Amino acid sequence: MSNYFDALSVLILFSSFILMANKRIKSYIKTFRIQSLLIALAAGIMGIKGSFEEGRIDILVVCLLIVVLKVIFIPNLLNKTYANIEYKVEKDFILNIPILILMCCALVVFTYFSLSTIDGINAGIINTQVVNSVSVILIGLLFMISRKKAIGQIVGFLVIENGLYITALFSTHGMPFIVDVGIFIDVITAVMILGFMVFRINEKFESIDIDKLNNLRG
Repeated sequence: MSNYFDALSVLILFSSFILMANKRIKSYIKTFRIQSLLIALAAGIMGIKGSFEEGRIDILVVCLLIVVLKVIFIPNLLNKTYANIEYKVEKDFILNIPILILMCCALVVFTYFSLSTIDGINAGIINTQVVNSVSVILIGLLFMISRKKAIGQIVGFLVIENGLYITALFSTHGMPFIVDVGIFIDVITAVMILGFMVFRINEKFESIDIDKLNNLRG
């Protein structure tokens, strides 16, 4: 079973690299949807295992919530938000894509060696799942700060949350259900607020490029 989770963690990490290589906002949203689907698959496998061995169904409920919220609702909400704002062909990323990909590779290496110095992790054996998951968090942060459009930064925030959740899932093999629900409520609230901010930025500056906010400086 561990091999399946190792493979899924690699695919989730790979989806973060694909996200970083994307240049269009619609591609960001599509890649986030795929990444969330992979996380739902990991939660589903873990939930099925837990239901047979321990009689737990909470992880299966979380899997369903991930599908409903992160695979269906949030991507559709972001697509509708993007469709309702004025579209302009503008460069969205600050650094060139090859440089960003190299930085992602450096973050993975940094995460591996950083976790290898922590005592007590699997009796000195590096957990590939945790390394990949923490790398997703850092890549999401890099994606968030390397994009200039507001929707790109929202996707970066969601990828960070995906990384945090999958790290906790692989580390604990199932958090308390009330914690999972609280996280999802926070994410939904944040996305709706950020979506409203995108409308306001576009309305004020006729663009969703956050560099336009520099005009507010006195």
